[in-house]
Amino acid sequence: MKYAVQRISRLISLLFVLTFFHDTVSAIPLSPGPRQPGEVILEEVVAGSGGFVVRVGSNGCTSKNSFEVLVNKKPGLTDLAPHYELTIVRKVPDECKAIVEDGTVIAYDLKQDLGISGHYTYTITNPVYSPRPYADTSDYYLPNALKDAVPDFPKVTEVRPEPFEKYTARPDFFSCLVPVDWTRSAADPEGDAKAGIYQVQLTRDGLARPEDGEKYSFPRPLIYVGYYALGNREGKTYANYLADYDRLMRKNTGSKQSSYSKPVKTTVAGLEATVTDYEVWQALPRGPLFTTKYWLKARFVVVKARQGFYVLAFKSPKEFYNQSFPTFQAVLDSFVPKR
Repeated sequence: MKYAVQRISRLISLLFVLTFFHDTVSAIPLSPGPRQPGEVILEEVVAGSGGFVVRVGSNGCTSKNSFEVLVNKKPGLTDLAPHYELTIVRKVPDECKAIVEDGTVIAYDLKQDLGISGHYTYTITNPVYSPRPYADTSDYYLPNALKDAVPDFPKVTEVRPEPFEKYTARPDFFSCLVPVDWTRSAADPEGDAKAGIYQVQLTRDGLARPEDGEKYSFPRPLIYVGYYALGNREGKTYANYLADYDRLMRKNTGSKQSSYSKPVKTTVAGLEATVTDYEVWQALPRGPLFTTKYWLKARFVVVKARQGFYVLAFKSPKEFYNQSFPTFQAVLDSFVPKR
């Protein structure tokens, strides 16, 4: 009798655990479109041994950072080969209003993005939409997601539709997507080589309003991507670049005209990286009578390379920052270091 009571108690406990787990999983709502957070209903999915590519809906502001991949580790074929259930969940709604007919294609590297390595099996649990009405399905066995992926799949981090195009810092320092409707700095390979800093700058026109009826305007939003080689002319390294920021942060503690956030450690394309954010009050004289005043807001992502380091930065007057930040995020998401 005592054994029967213990057995019933264990069964009740197991039933409670299973019921709790089921309720937790089912509590995540489905995300049928870009504006709804939750478990994403995918347009397409292509899986390989080292990673997978998905096509998701987008209103123009969807990036890899819009999603989280939930990983559920389970017993697998052997004790040394576990099985992983992966669920892609949209955390950031896309409230933009662009018409992106084919959505956005995003690639995940199992090792770099999810920490899955060794021997394993995996499944993607998200539902997948059927073809749109009247869609041509004659080549359904070769999905668009696979056609859009680059030959060295799955190392590509993201594929996006226009208005972006691929940029490569010559000879082969890094590549990323850049917005075609931003003004790009003129190439100066000789100057870059002398300085040991290989860079590209992009500025966005048409946002700044005229001041005082004159031609003067606020500075334009700026995106910067650069590779600092070992022994560069400025003597910069990953460590002293961050040390300079730390000194600025400490020096301006309590200031009413600046705000420096604590650095945040992260990874970019599998490399160690640090994110810094700051805001600084600017007052720029424009002759004897006028001064342009505004808050400058900036984000710097400093990436440690095998040799040297990379800097990806976005600076803008604060009132234009949120409007242009998704463009910088797209550049960052597509960044591929080569050193």
